[in-house]
Amino acid sequence: MSSQSTGHWERTKSLLVKTLAIWVFFSFVVHWFGGALNGAAGSFPGGYYMAGQGSQLAFAILIFWFVNKQNKLDEEFGVAED
Repeated sequence: MSSQSTGHWERTKSLLVKTLAIWVFFSFVVHWFGGALNGAAGSFPGGYYMAGQGSQLAFAILIFWFVNKQNKLDEEFGVAED
């Protein structure tokens, strides 16, 4: 493996780890605090609803962010698709 392909792979793995960390945050951590977002006892569990809706929006943004970063990384190392 050349040093260029090794560098590309290392940066790709780093981007993947960052993306997975963001995914874990919005998949699990946000929902752990859904109960704290609810109003008075016995009310509609709006906190969980808002956490779910916010997570879906975050996932959509995360996909576009990841693709954009990976494309720039591929262009930098000369392996981008045309």
